[in-house]
Amino acid sequence: MFSSNKMNRFLPFVFVTLVLLLSSCSERSEYGKKSDYEKLGANTTETEGGTDTTAPTISSVSPTDNSSYKSPATTIAVIFSETISTSSITTNTSDTTCSGSFQLSSDNFATCIKMSATPSASDNATTFTATPTDNLSGGTTFKLRITTSAKDTYSNSLASTYTTDGFTTSPSGTGIIKGSVKMDNGSALSGVSVASSIYGTTVATVTTDNNGDFSQSSLGLGVYTLTYTKTNYLTVSQSDTLESDNQTLLVETMTQLPDSCSSGAISGKITDAVDGSNVSTVELSAYKGATFIKSSTTNDSGEYSFSDMDPGWYSVYSSKSGYIDEYFLAYSCGAQANQDSSISTTLPSGAMRIILRWPKTAPETAQDLDSYLYSPDGSGDWHKIYWNNLVQDYGTDGTVTLDKDDKEPNVPPGDETNTISKIRSGTYIYKVYNYSDSAANTDAEKTNFKNSKAMVKVYYNEGTCCTKKKYYVPNDNGTLWGVFTFNKDTGFTASDNMTTANP
Repeated sequence: MFSSNKMNRFLPFVFVTLVLLLSSCSERSEYGKKSDYEKLGANTTETEGGTDTTAPTISSVSPTDNSSYKSPATTIAVIFSETISTSSITTNTSDTTCSGSFQLSSDNFATCIKMSATPSASDNATTFTATPTDNLSGGTTFKLRITTSAKDTYSNSLASTYTTDGFTTSPSGTGIIKGSVKMDNGSALSGVSVASSIYGTTVATVTTDNNGDFSQSSLGLGVYTLTYTKTNYLTVSQSDTLESDNQTLLVETMTQLPDSCSSGAISGKITDAVDGSNVSTVELSAYKGATFIKSSTTNDSGEYSFSDMDPGWYSVYSSKSGYIDEYFLAYSCGAQANQDSSISTTLPSGAMRIILRWPKTAPETAQDLDSYLYSPDGSGDWHKIYWNNLVQDYGTDGTVTLDKDDKEPNVPPGDETNTISKIRSGTYIYKVYNYSDSAANTDAEKTNFKNSKAMVKVYYNEGTCCTKKKYYVPNDNGTLWGVFTFNKDTGFTASDNMTTANP
């Protein structure tokens, strides 16, 4: 709650490089375009008995192309494929006009960032670095351009102007990260050390209390990796994003596994989030941290399996043409079956899909969870979409539907899926109700929901790509979870409140 609003919070248990892989619909890596890699090592050589006539190329740049949530950069670097004439690398140092062969801009080169000095050379004049006069603005995308004025020592110019796709600086502001830790039996786990790191630097460490909860305030915005450690338990990490000033980010409740766990198989099924059908030929890749472990493909029944997996948690990424790329979490502690997930087909512009999912837990804590979507009707009131009212037709303004409603006796794991075919003006409200324990007369009925590991995934195609959001059930007693509100003018706002009221 993986961005500007385009982050794909999308990511627990992976380092920053993999969180950002799902922060958008793009297939580009944080490390740049494929063509950038192909340029690595493309060194020119002198022709035998003659002069080098091969144009130099760009090997790499820093900050890396397409990277996001960098701290405001103080140094911009370019590495060439060969020695470059230092006199050919110039930049603007007196104003914001785009002059020289080394240019940095936030407005597509209508103006350029003023640099403090001419780029300095190192590594036999293959690397050139420059520092902006002032810190770069937060929450802004910057592109680097190297013009054909850049020449090697044989006066060969770049074959063409090189322009990056850009990197994005972190927005300005601070926020709070909070979460909870439990044992594999669902009980709270106190005394867990939770270290918060950003861009490889640990900036804060807290310890879970008697309820297994932790909170860390005054954190700068950006992508954080949280690392959980406790004696006799396997160390585990997850990543998530603080993306706006004064945000309180509730991360997924972490389950720490005992270090006595043994290796085993991970298996489950992938289904369509809308109609519940089995989805075959889904390509799955299992990662532990940033390390790829192995791949699998679903069969005709939607089933997958990873054999002989070391104990611990894994991020499993799914990909299939016509579906939105996704990831889910799976673990090995001996053989673990029923680690299912659902995937959504791609959405047309202006559409939103909301998926409530709850897994099978031991002991079982959730049976029939119900989604309640309140859709604005344009008059200041709402239409309520739930199990007893499956669709609202707004005519040319689209429809709001409950596509899938899993309920007893076939769950868990379960899905509830809503689709808004066209986002309208006004505020949408989304809640989840624990129907099975609605009486809330016993301790179990009051606590089952918070132990259910329920989560909500949201996809929104706002016209350029897709926003991905994830929300996790709070570690509070109750039967009604207020999840989020949404307005297309102001975006998503997490509610994260738990009560025993009726929806």
